[in-house]
Amino acid sequence: MPNRNTTALVCAGLVASLLIASAAQGQNVSFIAPLHFDAGRNPASIATADFNGDGIQDLAVANDNTNSMSVLIGNGGGTFQAPRSVRVGTNPQSVVVGDFNGDGVPDLAVANSGQSLQGQGVSVLLGNGDGSFRAGEDLVALDAPVFVAVGDFNGDGVQDLVVANYNPGEISVFLGNGDGTFRPARNFAAGYHPSCIAVGDFNRDGAQDLAVITSYSPTVEVLWGNGDGTFQIPRTLHVGVLLSSVITGDFNGDGMLDLAVTGYQGGIAVLLGNGDGSFRPQHQIIETGLFPSSMAIGDFNGDGVPDLVVGNHGSSTISVFFGSGDGSFFTARTVGTGSGPTGIAVGDFAGDGRQHLAVASSSGSVSVLLNRGTGSFRDARYRRIGNNPRSVGVGDFNGDGRLDLAVSVWGEMVMLLGNGDGTFQLGSRFAQGDPRSFAVADLDGDGRLDLAVAAHSLGSVAVFLGNGDGTFRAGGTFRAGSDPSYVAVGDLNGDGVLDLAVTNQFSNDVSVLLGNGDGTFQRTQNFRVGYSPQSVAIGDLNGDGKPDLVVAYRDSHYVSMLLGIGDGTFKRPQTLNAGPISAFAALGDFNGDGFLDVAVAKQNPAGVSVLLGRGDGTFQAARDYPLMSPATSITVGDFDGDGTLDLAVANSDRAVSMLLGNGDGTFQLGGNFGAWNASVAMGDFNGDGLPDLAVANYPSINVAVLINDTRR
Repeated sequence: MPNRNTTALVCAGLVASLLIASAAQGQNVSFIAPLHFDAGRNPASIATADFNGDGIQDLAVANDNTNSMSVLIGNGGGTFQAPRSVRVGTNPQSVVVGDFNGDGVPDLAVANSGQSLQGQGVSVLLGNGDGSFRAGEDLVALDAPVFVAVGDFNGDGVQDLVVANYNPGEISVFLGNGDGTFRPARNFAAGYHPSCIAVGDFNRDGAQDLAVITSYSPTVEVLWGNGDGTFQIPRTLHVGVLLSSVITGDFNGDGMLDLAVTGYQGGIAVLLGNGDGSFRPQHQIIETGLFPSSMAIGDFNGDGVPDLVVGNHGSSTISVFFGSGDGSFFTARTVGTGSGPTGIAVGDFAGDGRQHLAVASSSGSVSVLLNRGTGSFRDARYRRIGNNPRSVGVGDFNGDGRLDLAVSVWGEMVMLLGNGDGTFQLGSRFAQGDPRSFAVADLDGDGRLDLAVAAHSLGSVAVFLGNGDGTFRAGGTFRAGSDPSYVAVGDLNGDGVLDLAVTNQFSNDVSVLLGNGDGTFQRTQNFRVGYSPQSVAIGDLNGDGKPDLVVAYRDSHYVSMLLGIGDGTFKRPQTLNAGPISAFAALGDFNGDGFLDVAVAKQNPAGVSVLLGRGDGTFQAARDYPLMSPATSITVGDFDGDGTLDLAVANSDRAVSMLLGNGDGTFQLGGNFGAWNASVAMGDFNGDGLPDLAVANYPSINVAVLINDTRR
């Protein structure tokens, strides 16, 4: 008699010969460490639905070598109550959810392989709607049913069942009557030792077909449905290795169902459907762990493309693979689970709108892995450019549709031209005293990006006009204050022309240079602020439609707000308490109320302070987020694709810290990513629609690029 632990590491489960190619680097959606819940003896299969109607997903687990299954009622938040035992046949191998009596309440069907021909068959359990079940009909199948699936095989709108019978090499089809009962089985040949079934309309004739895996065979048997509950003789699809499980989905978005199959010893092959019931040779071979025994489909990174998760029985792990949308997959992550995973269910167990995992393990537990969905970045790529890069800016400087980088280094500006894949080639470079900060904008209105550079040692702002090919010409030098340290761009007087605001560390003021629209600027106006201003941000803080300024300082415990009059002049500075040594300020609407808020990078104590704006120029008390080392700059963006603003913080510990916004003005730490500490800028450097980061690494000789791995 077959045992799930031997024969049917089947359905769920490409042999060593498939482990010849590994997937490309994938996208890092991360999962919280598994939470373990008792589920009974030898869990073999798992399914999920809301069994008690409370809006929270619950679990049903078939327990091999027993005559029972377990129901775990979800509490929300990813936890579950103690298991409730439900009696079924002997050696339950597979459980599936359906609504067999049409009452809108989830029911269960359980395939029981039996013991010495005793207790085998299919147990139907009708849901009561409160998490309990009543015994329905016991269906008589052939010898050793090991897998059950749901479909509508005769097109009457009523759910039917199909069962893989291990020993006679046939499948049994039970047509539903719609009241929880079923007609007697009709049996169809399906190869030697069928062990797993996928249901779908592979030839697009409106009738559901079957793809059947037979244990320790290198083939998939495809049975086309006739639409009346009967099936044609199998069409054999050769894969070339011993297969153990199959699942179906549209992996390349062409509207035709495809197959993914796993091998007994490891690996996944993807077979793309032609829409006529035939399939192309394996499209991609992906490495898994040892002896994969279960497989499921989900969208774990929220990009609308099917992903795969595989339970590796031999290595006690699961592997998550992200779909690219063209039928290929990228390795995401391998996560440890309980001993010997045997089944996987996908559901929103935490009620947060994300798809999480519940993994049944032969150790007698269910492991729940909650999807954090956090923004993640690959290891930094370093590009050598020159001594002591201080600031980095992003733009398409040569008009090829790819983002480039401009970097200020000791004595010059350096251009790095983007290749569109996250890598860069060295472009032009030109001398410019001791450039610190600079701004990127079209200052002369010709549609090409220009640079405004704070020339530290010259006490001025140098303008370089872009030629549109990645090179620049001198556009003039304009007086600022003493030791200009930071430059920002905005329309400060409402004439539709871009102006400049510059902080001057030694003269303790902000210089405002009103633009003429041709790349030149009017005579400088200086506005007194506090001691040693370090950075300036521009935004409308009091809702009057006029741009205001926020100034952060090198050695102060506050930031200053200068309310704009609308003609390029500003009122006297007002103090906003942000905590000691507040070095950099950035603006954004962090709580979604339509008002600008302020985020301040702090050096002592290290961290970020967030001040939520009331829209009238006043702010709530600062909320602090400690970091391990002094923060030097902040870039605002939605790095994890959840629609709320996050903060990328450069700090002095050779890392960029990610603070992920919760949407209510609070933040949580999303990780630290290797880079250094001077300046950080944001752009989509590899064209995948995700914001990446470029970091000027001071003191060093390079720029770091961090490619965002979170898929939306």
